[in-house]
Amino acid sequence: MLIDIKTKRIELSAQEFATFRPGPGAGVSASPWRAETGRQWHETLRQQTEAEKQSWVFEQTMSCEIKALGWTIVISGRTDQQRKVDSTLYIREIKTVITSLPRRPDYLYQRYAHHFLQLSVYCHAARFIPDIHEVKGELISIDPTDGSKQILPLPDSAEADLLKQAEVLAAHAENRRASHARLLTLPNRLPFAEPRPEWLQAGDELNEAATVSRLRLLVAPTGFGKTSAALRHALDLLRSGKAGRLIYVTGKGSGQLQVLSELRRLANAQELRAMVLRPRAEHEMDGLPDDPEEIRKNWARALINPSALLAEGAELQKIRDLGRLAGVPPWDITKAMLAEAEVIICDYNYVFSPRNRAALETIPGWNENDTMLIVDEAHNLPERAAECLSLREDYLSATRFIDILSQRGAPAPWIQTYQHWANFLGRLPLANTVSPDDRIEAMALAEKLSLLGVSFPIDTDKLPEDARAAVWQASLWSNRLEEADLGWLLWSPKAGQLSLDCLSAAKSVGERLTAFSHVLLMTATPGPKGSLANDCGLESDSLYRIDAQAPWRHGAYTVAIDGRVDTRLKTRDTHHAKTAISLIKLSHEGAVAAFFPSYKYAETVVAEIKRLHPEAEVALQPRGLGPDGTARFVEDAVKPSAIVCLILGGSLGEGVDLLGGRIRSAVVIGPALPEVNALQEARRKMFQEDGVEDAFALAYIRPGMRKVNQALGRLVRAPGHTARVLLHCRRFADESYKNLLSAEYGEPEVLTDDDDFRRWITRS
Repeated sequence: MLIDIKTKRIELSAQEFATFRPGPGAGVSASPWRAETGRQWHETLRQQTEAEKQSWVFEQTMSCEIKALGWTIVISGRTDQQRKVDSTLYIREIKTVITSLPRRPDYLYQRYAHHFLQLSVYCHAARFIPDIHEVKGELISIDPTDGSKQILPLPDSAEADLLKQAEVLAAHAENRRASHARLLTLPNRLPFAEPRPEWLQAGDELNEAATVSRLRLLVAPTGFGKTSAALRHALDLLRSGKAGRLIYVTGKGSGQLQVLSELRRLANAQELRAMVLRPRAEHEMDGLPDDPEEIRKNWARALINPSALLAEGAELQKIRDLGRLAGVPPWDITKAMLAEAEVIICDYNYVFSPRNRAALETIPGWNENDTMLIVDEAHNLPERAAECLSLREDYLSATRFIDILSQRGAPAPWIQTYQHWANFLGRLPLANTVSPDDRIEAMALAEKLSLLGVSFPIDTDKLPEDARAAVWQASLWSNRLEEADLGWLLWSPKAGQLSLDCLSAAKSVGERLTAFSHVLLMTATPGPKGSLANDCGLESDSLYRIDAQAPWRHGAYTVAIDGRVDTRLKTRDTHHAKTAISLIKLSHEGAVAAFFPSYKYAETVVAEIKRLHPEAEVALQPRGLGPDGTARFVEDAVKPSAIVCLILGGSLGEGVDLLGGRIRSAVVIGPALPEVNALQEARRKMFQEDGVEDAFALAYIRPGMRKVNQALGRLVRAPGHTARVLLHCRRFADESYKNLLSAEYGEPEVLTDDDDFRRWITRS
């Protein structure tokens, strides 16, 4: 759908026109096999019709214009079947429906009104064809589960329904036009009372870069104010009419809430409609209806107004409460709000996952050419996108899915085929590669899975979220396994589990980024020049780079490399006591943040600290902290002589701004290299085959050192902050590691013995 607000013209397909609805059910995406099911039945009926030899023709183009509320709506499409007899044109539309047939005509007219609307478009267009005096349309509904058919003519209200739908569409377009007009009057506020000169300069450079390139990269240290600078830049584009919507992508839930908070310093909820899009699973509630008609009635009865909810700054809990009271699934409310939102803050998967991105792409009037995309923590994008493309299935999940299918009365072939799949998964041993025989069996079973939805369709809307995901995956395994020779790894990370991991998502990421009108990537750790662009499937010089300055960070760090210990897995056990003693001594002078590569390592050292110094105040970051829990943990843990043990790459190592200015010393216990496993080794070999000079560094060292730089960057977030940093492993002195440290850490001295360590503490 293209909405031209200047000429008040809308261009869209007949299907888009017919399925458009701004309320409950807005942006509904079809099950992955529905298109194939429909194609097969279209072909079947085409063959049957051709056998009748009655001069029917197929796939004929139709187009028309409809005026509504001052808008011109241009609709185009192709009829399934049509036949001219004298001056009468007969038009047939064929649709598959997941319901038993026959049904009462009034039920089908109401339940599948969008099918009749699409037929109405073709009949309306046909009336303008010369020499056509009468048009007759009929809809052939087919239940693909048993092939039963029911044929109904257009209802008498067809033309009135068509014009009513045109007005609904025009009203939505008018809302979009009003939104653009309101955006032109957005306030030009500053988020800070006295912005730093370098922050203002970065904003000017961003705006200038927007006139040169639509793909931009902002490199700025943690604490610089990247989020507020990017948001203010985006609001400038919205205000100038260069974009009509903003999608802000960031990984952690706590980070998403921070973005919304920063945005509200620039524009309030009445001035700018913004929302955080949380996962569908967090919307799930038991006991709510799944029948579309009942949901629409409940929606109307409750007078749910998505625009008003956005203006009130509705949060997920409020949406859940409203859904429970109204009898409307919260996800339906959220989807309707997305159509009205001008700023959507969400996780990477809503843009880069083939399945989850449908939540945005099915928004009525969605247009990437009118949308700006901001990607925060862009150094994580290549890895996160690869995760979005990867598939994973295990025996327990498959058996749970079988139970759900049985409870919901799914067709027997689904249960039987999935039982064979589960049995296969259950036999898989732990293996870095799947054996040729197992791979052949996996491909054969996956092909059967992919055909289930076409041959035996089920209504996925009536399944819980994890079951919907399983149904979606069932249609993907076959195609992905056929591609597994190039850029994929098929393996069993544990017994009873099958993983198909994407080794590089560069091509997919590049295609997604170039689809948007404006893209801004942001990071404090871009890696070597051109590497981020290459990892994102872009030419190395295609990203216009803005390097923000932060003079107040220069000299704020005092960094040393502790050459007394070796934290590699095979030697770290012999150094636990040295690590514990070092943390205890540093804590005597103030709070210490100790960053570990894993929970197991942290737990071992915490136990050693308690053994050596039972009175020590030690706090270990709990697993699975949410945004509120993270803040509470920091408030409770950071005390004058506390040792706060954190995990590199976790919520307090990246994405949360709670440690700046509160930590006297930071100790990084090892460079946090990725685990050596089949996946990382496959990536290393891929880099090696691509001719990379140091494939090991690219696969292991660079990701590990990125986590180090991210964690340390959060300790100095404003002028006056300082941090004393001990890189607690002799590997940091190796050039391949040291060269990847941020330049602001200077040239760290190497401590070779306990005397050096004591002197360093005294001097710093």
